[in-house]
Amino acid sequence: MIAGLLTPAIASAQQDVSVQAAVPNTVTSDAPDSVEVSIYRGSSEYGREFELDYLEGFALISETRTVILPPGPATIRFEGVASGIEPASALVKGVGIEEKNQDANLLSQRGLLDHFTGQHVTIKRTNAATGEVTEERATIRSGSDQLLIQTSAGYEAVACTGLNQTLVFDRTPQNLSAKPTLSVAMPDQPGGRYTITLTYLAANFDWQANYVAELNDDGSSVDILGWLTMASGDATSFIDASANAVAGEVYREEDDDEDSLYEQGSQPIRYRCWPQGTTGQFSGYRYQKRRYALFAPPPPPPPPPPSLAFSPQARFSESAADSIVVSATRIADQEALGDLKLYRVPFATTLAAQSQKQVAFLQKRGVKGEVIYTLYLYRDDRLDSIDRVFRMQNKKKDGLGEPLPSGSFAFFQRASGAAALNMRQLVGEDTMTDKAVGEEVELALGEATNVTASTEYGEKDGKGWDSYILTIRNANPHPVTIETEFDGDLRYTHKKFSKRTFERNGLRVWRTIVPANGTAKLKYRAYEKK
Repeated sequence: MIAGLLTPAIASAQQDVSVQAAVPNTVTSDAPDSVEVSIYRGSSEYGREFELDYLEGFALISETRTVILPPGPATIRFEGVASGIEPASALVKGVGIEEKNQDANLLSQRGLLDHFTGQHVTIKRTNAATGEVTEERATIRSGSDQLLIQTSAGYEAVACTGLNQTLVFDRTPQNLSAKPTLSVAMPDQPGGRYTITLTYLAANFDWQANYVAELNDDGSSVDILGWLTMASGDATSFIDASANAVAGEVYREEDDDEDSLYEQGSQPIRYRCWPQGTTGQFSGYRYQKRRYALFAPPPPPPPPPPSLAFSPQARFSESAADSIVVSATRIADQEALGDLKLYRVPFATTLAAQSQKQVAFLQKRGVKGEVIYTLYLYRDDRLDSIDRVFRMQNKKKDGLGEPLPSGSFAFFQRASGAAALNMRQLVGEDTMTDKAVGEEVELALGEATNVTASTEYGEKDGKGWDSYILTIRNANPHPVTIETEFDGDLRYTHKKFSKRTFERNGLRVWRTIVPANGTAKLKYRAYEKK
């Protein structure tokens, strides 16, 4: 019998089953000798937590396999390919082929439930209080994401009861394969030992950049560690693979008629037993789990570099589907790929099924920059909040000068005071679009609390204009730099500033240093356009 746990979701069926009867002149390659996985980014919003069931990128997978073929026509079964394989993209080198076929659906939770819908199974229940186990015949009335069964007592929504229950299947459907498989038919050939390269595209992969940055005490420089977060929603694990991440956009023609094994049933089941998947009033994405590999416990010697407490190896895990493996023993190499950028992981790594992995790709110390307070002012006394940003130039002379893929930035800074020595605190988070070498990078740190601004009418006004006084107060024990942007509208414009301003992006900007526990004032006029 095949059993599947139903708490909290149906577990995978036993994999040690016979899938199909042997076919004459059929040779099975159960695993590749070596594999290379290149992951291309999807179009999903950068900086967002991955949903492993709905990744929008794809992977180019190249496998090397060795097979011994009998003479004559033959069929090779490549087991353990990606479950999201796109068969039409498969390229086989080393042998001549006549046709390619995906084998039967993958033996999975979803495949079992879909196959047994309307048929009899056994439900095994364990009493949590007494440990007593009871069995009862049941009929699956609906499967997949809304699992209902019918027993002598009526209908039950099994996966949402919270009870210790197991569904037991009395046989293995012959049309379900234990491994994702691609088969190729070969014409008459002499037989012998062949080394074959199998290359194909597969859906449901993605990657994004995540940056961890540590500001120095006065905010004049930053140490940056960039991570490639590679995600696989596939049912297949790739062991000791050569892994790459490709930055840049690649145009692909969508083929709605192409069904992958992923679409046929290898996608794992995620039961949603409450509206919106939560019993609270907020959707889950507002409370994403943060994973930073900046301050994880260090490994055995040799010790990490002195500036940042980088963790050469750490593991963060809430569940098998959400686990992230972090590796920073070496930095990924950057290579040119036409107009794209390829980041090559310089060591063999395992891309596990339904998981994420982080590999360091950028490490820069002492990048010059500055913390700036920014204020946006409309034509009159309407003010936006004052925000803190960190601004740097992506130039080699400033300590950077590297292409920066889009992703999220997390800023840390050491807390002041002897009791807080060497303790770093999160001081801001923001997302960033792709930045080329030479571009300005500005990232938000958060709203200011010790710097405030107000406006009041000036002493004079005239025909078609009003005068204003802008006052900025700094309650910090240190001076701050603030930039105020003046935005007119279709009717008004700003002129007659009492201090020097400059133009940037079509707006007038006043930049000044406000002394510690001091103030700064600016007089200006708002003119009505004629």
